[in-house]
Amino acid sequence: MFNQQILKDIFEKGFNLNFESNKKENKSQLKRYNKIKDFLLKPNFNGFTGEDLFIMQFIKKGWGHDIAALSNMAEAIANLAIGNPRNIQEYQLLLEEIVFRAIHPKVNPYHKNIESVNNLGKFGYYLEHLNICLGAYARIVDNEKYHQLNKRVSFHLLKNSMSYSNYHADLLPHVKMKWPADQSAILYSLWLYDQNNGTDISSDLIQKWLNYMDNNEIHQKTGLFKTEVLKTRNYSNQPRGCSISYLCHYMGKFAPEKAKHQWELYKQHMMTKVMGKTGFREYLPEYDGKWSPDSGPIIADVGIAATGFALNASSTLGDIKTFRVLEKSMNPIYSVVSQGDKIPMLNMLTKLGTDLLSSAIWLNAETKQNWYG
Repeated sequence: MFNQQILKDIFEKGFNLNFESNKKENKSQLKRYNKIKDFLLKPNFNGFTGEDLFIMQFIKKGWGHDIAALSNMAEAIANLAIGNPRNIQEYQLLLEEIVFRAIHPKVNPYHKNIESVNNLGKFGYYLEHLNICLGAYARIVDNEKYHQLNKRVSFHLLKNSMSYSNYHADLLPHVKMKWPADQSAILYSLWLYDQNNGTDISSDLIQKWLNYMDNNEIHQKTGLFKTEVLKTRNYSNQPRGCSISYLCHYMGKFAPEKAKHQWELYKQHMMTKVMGKTGFREYLPEYDGKWSPDSGPIIADVGIAATGFALNASSTLGDIKTFRVLEKSMNPIYSVVSQGDKIPMLNMLTKLGTDLLSSAIWLNAETKQNWYG
């Protein structure tokens, strides 16, 4: 699928591109924002395509990258609205469009109007990201339009999580696999519901989940959280980079001290440097793991998803030093892959590095705001 030598050259050398840091960063951020804005304002939405999401060129159903992209868009747009309230009407409009797409039958797993779904079922992965979209909407848009849906999804996720002794909700109906990373997103979405509504439905579940993780899911050598609690995969008892990065971002809101502890351990055991570029490993050095749709390509042991999510986690946790180091490593690579139409053989890499999911995660990371400070 990937030309590994081209990937390696880009990661290690960045094709020796030089640029003025601040000027380039601002232009790149604006480019990411406009890409997302253009997508959200495009009429006649009928689902994501391979032009929108890299993975859909190979897996037509997209492995949930569509709702994850919308979730990160929602966080990023809410960040921008808080940081630049003069443009609040534009950001509110974009959040309307994000929720419209998030509940669309071409995105939701029920494939019909979500209001007519009697049982939300075991679709925790979709619902976690939908609920984050709804939480961002509630924070920025001053109306009750989606309050009942937000409440319904929140109480459904709460009940499903509490129904298991491991305090992890079902993620998919026919998949026996539960990732703490996804449960952290579920808990974050419930925490958002509480922050927006002055309620407290999340704290008991959060404490029970944290206790369960501390008592049952600590990797002995590193102290990091293990990846999967039902032990259905070879890597279940391992910490994985994409999982820890993802988890630290979401847990950084509802359990910041615990998240910072995991983050420091993560940097100690899985942050690495290759030819001057800093990134995060997808697997520990002693574990022979393979790339997956979750990890993206793994180049010289560095996970693309792990590093991208780590950029987001570092800004959530206020680790500006690590954020800048990662950004400095990633910017030259982004500069190369964003020129796929100019450099032969880079079209596929362009879609990987600049698709809507990648753009949304990066925009979320670089626009971070405290929503309730």
